[in-house]
Amino acid sequence: MHTASQHLDALEWESWPSDQITSRGKAQWKELLGSGSGCQNDMTMGVVRLKQGESLEPHRHAQPETYFTLSGRGTVTIDGVQHHVDPGRMLFIPGNAQHQINNANAEDLLILYAFAISDFSKIQYHF
Repeated sequence: MHTASQHLDALEWESWPSDQITSRGKAQWKELLGSGSGCQNDMTMGVVRLKQGESLEPHRHAQPETYFTLSGRGTVTIDGVQHHVDPGRMLFIPGNAQHQINNANAEDLLILYAFAISDFSKIQYHF
């Protein structure tokens, strides 16, 4: 069994390459658990951040995913159904469900995400 300990403040924000931001969105993330964390396991977990006016554009992937809102407010649309998110709200996103995140509010929206897969790079996003 491998254990891992990460602090969000110790990691750098990652983002899509500049030529992909228009199609994918301006979201940034930090991987807390997964192949990039140095801990091999069957989970990937991280935090996505969206500033005011930013979005993670509609996409899908085979793996189910969970979102847990840490701070801020925004909307998550799953297969055409809009959900308002605020601190403490959990959403389950079935595999292959189209989903999107939007933040129209002044406060940054921080959402903890998790996949039951060992390596974030194995997730094939379809935009």
